[in-house]
Amino acid sequence: MAEKPDITKITKEILAAPSPGVYVLYGGEEFLKRHFLQDLKKAVIEPDFEDLNYTSVSGPDEAGTVTETAYTLPQMAESRMIVWYNSTLPSPQQRYKKAVEDALGTASGFPYLYLIIYLSESDVTSSREDQKALEKLPGRKLFFDFLPPARLMKWILRHFEAEQVKISERDASALCDRCGGSMTVLANQIEKLCVYVKEKGRDTVGMSDIEASVPDDPRFSAFYVSDCLRKRNITGLLSYIDAAKKRADKPQLILASIVTEAEKLCRIKFAQKSGVPASQTAKTLGLNEYVVKLAAPAAASLSEAECTRFLQACYDADAEIKNTGSDAYDVLRQLVCSL
Repeated sequence: MAEKPDITKITKEILAAPSPGVYVLYGGEEFLKRHFLQDLKKAVIEPDFEDLNYTSVSGPDEAGTVTETAYTLPQMAESRMIVWYNSTLPSPQQRYKKAVEDALGTASGFPYLYLIIYLSESDVTSSREDQKALEKLPGRKLFFDFLPPARLMKWILRHFEAEQVKISERDASALCDRCGGSMTVLANQIEKLCVYVKEKGRDTVGMSDIEASVPDDPRFSAFYVSDCLRKRNITGLLSYIDAAKKRADKPQLILASIVTEAEKLCRIKFAQKSGVPASQTAKTLGLNEYVVKLAAPAAASLSEAECTRFLQACYDADAEIKNTGSDAYDVLRQLVCSL
């Protein structure tokens, strides 16, 4: 049997010498997929000119935007990047089929352009039709599969070790099972557990901590939106919005939770700028100190401009939902794509 390609090795080779073109990212392991996208963006887009040369869109109706942006030369830089979520590729919806395929074909011909087609696990099934359609797409196809248990366990233990927190292999295995083997979910829960035990003056995570802090199904837990915003996990938020739409949840409530978390990050950011310690920040904002410490690294990684820009985008989305006939869920998708 042929050995399965090692996606971590493949992506390292790409990042060592990135070249423009179309990249189709698919498969179930969102953590690896998202981190490759972040690393590729860092490698080819200069931070000072990101607003001019980086674009993310969601939906097949954005085909025109993709084409128009592709024709626009990079501004004060050598490269431009477009990330296209929810394009309905590899098998476009019939009413969008020509526009989507034309945009994809057009964008393939620019020597300065990186077009990233970001597909979720549900976008590409194992059906023969989907696999054939996938192969026909231009550019490089990168399959991000779930890691085998042995490699995943090593990764979990390295994460705890990096935080200088101990955990037994038995408890690490239990945590892995509880999180369904998803690196995205595991990364969020490991971070929470480390902050949780340090808050209690300990350096070891036990099964009782896991049972107290990690929900039985943490995929869409009460802290899911907060976790995604801290990690800038766009695909996680898009999945959350899609699931909420199927449940007929009110989009205004989803937006309210996003706004609440964005405002919290902004307040923590400005408290950090003023040199206010976490304990005082928590008291002033009426938050648990554990929550403030958990959000602190994300707030520190954001610039003031990024904080205020996204918060303004939240308020603009609220106004659009209230005052126009736009599909509220589409407004939410565009909002999270602006993260």
